[in-house]
Amino acid sequence: MTSDDLGDEPGYAMLTHAAANLPLPDDVGVEPAHYALYIEARRRDDSLDGYTLLRLGPYTQTRHAQQDHDRLTATLDGRETTLVPEFRVGVRFGPFDVSDHQLFADPYEADAVALLDAAVAGVSA
Repeated sequence: MTSDDLGDEPGYAMLTHAAANLPLPDDVGVEPAHYALYIEARRRDDSLDGYTLLRLGPYTQTRHAQQDHDRLTATLDGRETTLVPEFRVGVRFGPFDVSDHQLFADPYEADAVALLDAAVAGVSA
């Protein structure tokens, strides 16, 4: 397979353009991926009963989602069972559901930890 053959494959368009120091094409043949974080309160008995406190998304890069996941997990460390009485609060990584976009907070407009604090305060009020 030659470099000319690679240029015909949509999945390789990004690589061949980058290698040739050319701008990336608008359509590289791959749908953009979107990720989300779900902060959930689940009953302490490990049942599936519970609810979602906060949805963050869309994240267009997994590393941004992972950074906020790590920050939120560190914030919850030692407090996950005391923030919401009778529930354990945790963070879950998952796909962003575009059809529910109005339910998500934009992670790029606010601090994820501040959004978590506001969500917990809203439950406690």
